[in-house]
Amino acid sequence: MPNASPSPTPPSCTAYDPSISNSFNYLPSLAPGLIFTILFALSLALHLWKALTHPRLWFLFLFVCGALGELLGWAARLAAHYCSYSSTLFTLQIAVLILSPAFTQAGIYVVLWVLVVILGREVSPVPPKTYLGICFGIDVICGTLQATGGGLAASAVDEGESPQPGTTTMVVGIVFQLVSTCVFSLLLDWVAWKGRAQILKDRSLLLITGATFLAVGCMITRGVYRSIELIQGWEGYLISTERFFIALDGAMMIIALLAFNICNPGDLLADFKRQEQNAGIRVPLVREKASKRAKDFESGTESETLERN
Repeated sequence: MPNASPSPTPPSCTAYDPSISNSFNYLPSLAPGLIFTILFALSLALHLWKALTHPRLWFLFLFVCGALGELLGWAARLAAHYCSYSSTLFTLQIAVLILSPAFTQAGIYVVLWVLVVILGREVSPVPPKTYLGICFGIDVICGTLQATGGGLAASAVDEGESPQPGTTTMVVGIVFQLVSTCVFSLLLDWVAWKGRAQILKDRSLLLITGATFLAVGCMITRGVYRSIELIQGWEGYLISTERFFIALDGAMMIIALLAFNICNPGDLLADFKRQEQNAGIRVPLVREKASKRAKDFESGTESETLERN
């Protein structure tokens, strides 16, 4: 984001002129904007369908919110290809693309809870209710800091003021979230290692565990990129070069969301219930252990059961 220019800002939808700076520092490309808008719309539709198919699994709506935010952000960038001097579109895409990953991250936290529910309390070093509460709290704080900082920074530039206070707020939120994601990845490693025997015996568990590792890797990659980008400043090399944003933000988020479109945790829990009810098929040991936990999870009593254990 460039500093305020002494020359008047042209009308929002004026044809882009490289000699006249805009808030993006470039003309947002049409093809990536269109492709990501379509992909996030598809992911949103699939996540919404699964959330409505499993209405008791409230956490599926976290992925819906994450995909919706990404869709709005990329739709704004698509529109900005034609209106690259629009401060409204710039502020919108900054705010929602900073905040939306917090919802996806929260959904990933609950997916690990689902894995513990299925594998058994003994695979987790801390009670699931405890770590979930801590992770959610951190996610809310980080998301608030990032969205608030983004709005403050964008508004400051529009008013010809320094964006540094807002930028600092964003950096604190992003770095804090990055650290928490790295710590969470260690917990995921622990659970996967402790439950590896059961995971390797069950294809559904193996797929959802793999999807979770992939999504966490994408979130960490994005967090590292965003942190360095903002530390460099609004006129830095990273933020002024669109290809980095496409590869390290847009691509990372669509991979994370599509991973759970393909390996949906709601389907995993429903699969355990179906296997138990199908008398003609012998249920593997891991499914027998998880059947009651899966039901309890849907009814909202699982957290109490695990806490007592």
